[in-house]
Amino acid sequence: MSNPPHILPATLADVPALAAISAAAFETDSQTEMKSHGKAPFLMGEYALKSLPNELKHPRIRIVKAVDEKTREILGFCIWGFRGIVPPVFPVEEGGAEGVKEAAKDGKGGEEAKPGSGEGGVAGGEGKTAKVEEKEEPPKPDDLIARLEELTDRDLREWMDAIMPKDNLDVKCIYVVGLSVSPDFQRRGVGSALLKWGTDLIDGHKGAFSWVHSSAGAWPAYERAGFRTIRTLDVDLDEYAPVPAPEDRYPGGKWGRYMFRYMVYGTPPHVPSYVLA
Repeated sequence: MSNPPHILPATLADVPALAAISAAAFETDSQTEMKSHGKAPFLMGEYALKSLPNELKHPRIRIVKAVDEKTREILGFCIWGFRGIVPPVFPVEEGGAEGVKEAAKDGKGGEEAKPGSGEGGVAGGEGKTAKVEEKEEPPKPDDLIARLEELTDRDLREWMDAIMPKDNLDVKCIYVVGLSVSPDFQRRGVGSALLKWGTDLIDGHKGAFSWVHSSAGAWPAYERAGFRTIRTLDVDLDEYAPVPAPEDRYPGGKWGRYMFRYMVYGTPPHVPSYVLA
């Protein structure tokens, strides 16, 4: 790839290719890999196949893809959620026309898009609670994963309540729901081009900002795009691991620590300056 990629709207026809890119991009992400070993395994490719069609029709989501100018190959994609800003007009996907029309009136409408960890989102869950009169049993493997998801979901909700409160309709922001770049094209400007699509929109709206809940491996790309870390969540994955990590890639069979980073581009006007220091 000699020239910068073209940034274009994604379509339903792109979903299989986008899901394959997402699966490949997170194949070496330790948290995602660990979750794949649960009783109800989280598989990134399958999740993307199910979630992307709904996201393409969501009135407050826009998905852009990076395409090689010569080969027309899709190199990566970014899912953007909008709050208080009218999303750009994209070709309407079948079944999504009414929602898009309503959202275009004021940048509102529909439920809030749920961000993930730069990976399209992860569904949460709760483990079973032992009866009071019975001795608590050690958590089952699938309960461990549910506890991890409960922890990360709770932390993300707290961040979202602070960064874009539901009762503050003046908040103008767009946020990264998910970003995936094919491993064959990482560190070649694809992620930067996808993020620039969003930051350029922010630069054109006074008082607007952008944010992302970054996975452990993606934060340098966001930092290069102008995002800065505001808050972190440091997790010991081995506390939640249903199985030991593969020793050929993880020393001692340990999954290790995993740090989520909450990052901001621009300055949220409603958040105290000391929080953003």
